[in-house]
Amino acid sequence: MINPGIIYLLGAGGLFLTKGKLRQALAVLISLTTLIVVYNLPLGEGLIIPFLDFELILISVDSMSRFVGLVFAFAGLGSTIYSLLIAQKKQYVLGYIYIGASISILFVGDFFSFYIFWELMTLSSFFLIFDRSKPFTGQTSYYYFIMHLTGALCLLWGIIMHYTSTGSMALTTVETALPFFVIAVGIKLAFIGLHTWLPQNYANVPFNTSIVLSAFTTKVGVYALYLLLGGINLGYAGTISAIIGVIFALKQTNVRKLLSYHIVSQIGFMIAAIGVGSHLGIIGGILHMANNIFYKGLLFMVIGVVIYTTGKEDLMNFGGLAKKLPITAFCGLVASLAIAGFPFTNGYISKYIMKAGINDPFIYWGLNVAGLGTSLSFLKVMYFGFFKTGRCEVELKRKPTKFMLASMLLVVVPILAIGFYPQLLKNFFDLEAGMGYFDLGYIWAGLRPILVAIIIFIVGHDLITPHHHEKVNRDPYPIFARAWDRIGSVASDLHNGDLSRHLVWALTALIILWFNLMF
Repeated sequence: MINPGIIYLLGAGGLFLTKGKLRQALAVLISLTTLIVVYNLPLGEGLIIPFLDFELILISVDSMSRFVGLVFAFAGLGSTIYSLLIAQKKQYVLGYIYIGASISILFVGDFFSFYIFWELMTLSSFFLIFDRSKPFTGQTSYYYFIMHLTGALCLLWGIIMHYTSTGSMALTTVETALPFFVIAVGIKLAFIGLHTWLPQNYANVPFNTSIVLSAFTTKVGVYALYLLLGGINLGYAGTISAIIGVIFALKQTNVRKLLSYHIVSQIGFMIAAIGVGSHLGIIGGILHMANNIFYKGLLFMVIGVVIYTTGKEDLMNFGGLAKKLPITAFCGLVASLAIAGFPFTNGYISKYIMKAGINDPFIYWGLNVAGLGTSLSFLKVMYFGFFKTGRCEVELKRKPTKFMLASMLLVVVPILAIGFYPQLLKNFFDLEAGMGYFDLGYIWAGLRPILVAIIIFIVGHDLITPHHHEKVNRDPYPIFARAWDRIGSVASDLHNGDLSRHLVWALTALIILWFNLMF
């Protein structure tokens, strides 16, 4: 029994050495093999290696990790098929290292291995984003790296303190060094306030790279939240994140930036559900994470087709595409209904389970408000981008590839399968018998935010029509960075190279470190 993520990691070397159709065939083979291996994983631990004073548990499988692993592997397959004729060598190799690390982290059982794959995700995604030929992308990728490096240092410090306190490196819910773990996980899952790395990167990389990034980084953060921080009630924090994220999204006309803010908002749903700590809340939050990979990935695929065929991605610059791209419009409609929680889609099912596990009125109605904003956003995208004719219509420069269309239709399958047959989930989750997924009362509750959004859309049509907004930079971190840089300059002036002064600095740092570890 091996960790299935290793298949992607080893396969990246093969993709580096091959080219053309051989590389494409190998990429699909790697993805399919990983999916099959994950599906057939037996529950339990295996491949335990002694290391220093503890053990590396390189494969540990339970029903939750296997379910998330299946979704990750499916996402890897879908993104591979989508990009077959357009991906560059860099995207194949670095993308497979990134996907491999993301899958591997689900199945390890110790903090050391967890941290290694956590860092491998950061490094591979940074180089995947970085583009020397585009100064702006170089700047945003550096920002991405600094943010995630901060999270990695917090995670490392938290692991050290956890090991010092417990004497164990077994991966488990943590009780010590909580602030460090919260910051590390918060950055990875793009919690509001720590999310600033996400929109500026996901909206400025090649569109097929956006698809891959949207499926893994923040979702690993959610899984880490479930795994490490299960003892913290984050229900209110998640609700606030969901609402603020959707407010930011409503102001966007660039579709990939709009989708990026909706990742922040949807992550808020997951934080709130997992954070309440109830059985159904946790299941609903993890299922919503999986469902988000399907419909959000599909939405990124849809806008990728628009970019590929028209060169446009701002709602102010295109419209009426349903006639010219009917399959793409259909897939966009399915994904939009799913993210809004429309009955008989996977988003409806996970929202039902989440809300069944939430008893707090503030969280319940807060998530309904966020759901209303989500419905409004995708009414705007689908209406102005695909169905409203006579405005900003553009000619197609080329047709989407058959692989793009095939991969989008492939992702539609689980969205509708889970929506129509939620009983499939019993193979993975301990769900109560007789849950009323399709009771008329809950169907009405699921439709209500969408119907209210339609009314608001009709009444406030002129305000919702895509138009320029004044750009306001609300990111405080560059200010902190400049202040830190100034402090560093002062420290450098004090540390003038004199050996005795260097020893004093080093001794002081060691004393501070010792006090932190002891107390």
